[in-house]
Amino acid sequence: MQNHITPHVDIHTHVLLRETMGGAGALGPQLIEEPDGTASFRVGDYKLRSRDGHMLDPRFYKPESRLADMDAKAIDVMGVSVSPLTYLYWAPKEIAIEFSSLQNEAMARFCNAAPERLFFFATVPLQDIDASVLELDRAVTKLGARGLNLGQTDAALGLFPDDPKFWPLYAKAESLQIPILVHPYPPGMEGAARKENPLTWIAGYLHQSTMSGASMVLGGVFDEFPNLRVILPHGGGAFPYQFGRFEYAASKMPHIRARKKPRDYLPNIYFDCLVHDPRARRYLIEFAGADHVLVGDNYLGWDAVDGFAMVRELALPKSDEDKIMGLNCVELFRLGKTGH
Repeated sequence: MQNHITPHVDIHTHVLLRETMGGAGALGPQLIEEPDGTASFRVGDYKLRSRDGHMLDPRFYKPESRLADMDAKAIDVMGVSVSPLTYLYWAPKEIAIEFSSLQNEAMARFCNAAPERLFFFATVPLQDIDASVLELDRAVTKLGARGLNLGQTDAALGLFPDDPKFWPLYAKAESLQIPILVHPYPPGMEGAARKENPLTWIAGYLHQSTMSGASMVLGGVFDEFPNLRVILPHGGGAFPYQFGRFEYAASKMPHIRARKKPRDYLPNIYFDCLVHDPRARRYLIEFAGADHVLVGDNYLGWDAVDGFAMVRELALPKSDEDKIMGLNCVELFRLGKTGH
């Protein structure tokens, strides 16, 4: 692969696969090339316009283009997930079930171009938990998925991640020994077109990651599923920096279901390094430990940076840097191993 010894692994990257366009019928998705060279992405009545047309970049849908870029950037392995615009949690469940299957099969084909370098997080029709459990099992055991990608459930379904409705899905993920990437969910996807507020992407995503982590810790999810592993992107939002507030709440607030101290659940949670201020990034590593931070940089996204440069910038001890750059992912995703 590359000339470094430690594998470099990026786990926060997305795809926009052309073969899934139109897979939900009238709901789309539809990638539109605008006359001025920009691009728009439509799902149902929701339309997002990209000023620079980057959604047309072949690295989103051609594995050979992505692999060439990975070579140029000395990235050994990438974990890919669908765009959160295509979760379709709001769609009729029959459409969502079929479209999730289509997306997982398309991601499997994308990754099969270089299975030693590409792996994917399965997507599921979250509005139907029984169907989600079946699709996750199929995606992992038949298609080779190495993780589960969930949109933040409060924004998507009005249910916090600690709702027992989701527990059969957590039980399946735990039994399959795969981690869950809980990615923020763009609100307003449910139908009516609306004016896009950039704070949705700037601050709203961070709020969602904070809520996901707090809900799972304080809501007793890890009591029920002690071997479940969860990844919070964007550095976990405010979760690491306000964790003391959650600890204080656990000692004061009624209806907290966690049976242990909140800090006892931190081994279940991983964070990506996509924190733009290096001082905050350094604190994230101090808080979580180098063995619970991964490189994730929203590759090709609006806020994408070089995640590996983010780690090198901190001048960490070599052993800590190696863990974050890739060794943690080798263990977490059992890279180099086959079968479940």
